[in-house]
Amino acid sequence: MKLACACVSVLATLTLASAWKVPGHQFPSVISKGQPKGEIKNIGGIEIYHAYPDHRSRTNSSNAILFVTDIFGVPLLENKLLADSFARAGYLTVIPDLFNGDAIPGNIPEGQLNLTAWFPNHQPQNVEPIIEKTIEYLRGNLGIKTIGAVGYCFGGRYVSRFLAEGKGVDVGFIAHPSVLSNAEIATIVNPISIAGGELDRTYNITQRYDAEVLLTGNNITYEQTLYSGAPHGFGVRVNANIPKQKYAKQSAYIQALKWFESWL
Repeated sequence: MKLACACVSVLATLTLASAWKVPGHQFPSVISKGQPKGEIKNIGGIEIYHAYPDHRSRTNSSNAILFVTDIFGVPLLENKLLADSFARAGYLTVIPDLFNGDAIPGNIPEGQLNLTAWFPNHQPQNVEPIIEKTIEYLRGNLGIKTIGAVGYCFGGRYVSRFLAEGKGVDVGFIAHPSVLSNAEIATIVNPISIAGGELDRTYNITQRYDAEVLLTGNNITYEQTLYSGAPHGFGVRVNANIPKQKYAKQSAYIQALKWFESWL
């Protein structure tokens, strides 16, 4: 996909209404409470959460969103509610279980989180076949023509990898990516939107700068937005009592929707 370069770096401190006021169009709010409305189906041995759009909100049945999660995976309520949010905006959204039932529990105390033992079992050779099969399912079984992918934390790396030539994702949005290398960014050929957090040490100022240099140098269509006061993980889980965090999550969601509206 050859598109002109669109480069943006914004410190997001505006009010939501003024930042995303589009004549004749109102974006929905991200769903943060309640029970998931989708369903989990086993597709070829992969547990996949399906969030379905209301037929009245779906304007294009040939596109869909592939949701590539953080380490907490499908079991995390916030991940399913976020998928439901994209579905409410009109997109069929699917979340594959990247970890074969071995996602990190969302309620595990931080001091008990042993990623050193967990990560070796969830490397690209383990994760990518699951994503590839999910893409095959979307295109082959569901008739999807264009795929947009969202990736958070752990998933941000894989969305970037699948934006490389011939990998199957047409447009991407990532927030607070982790373990994402410059070499992986350099392989991106399709449009990508990036949401970074001011307080995120995982995707820090040096990495943000390097990403902009690489994407600009390769003439990739991209935008990169920085949210003040936003910690790592803000795209999925925030303290709703802290205004900057609450704003960052909602605004990152709308950032993704606007990106897909333009490029998907």
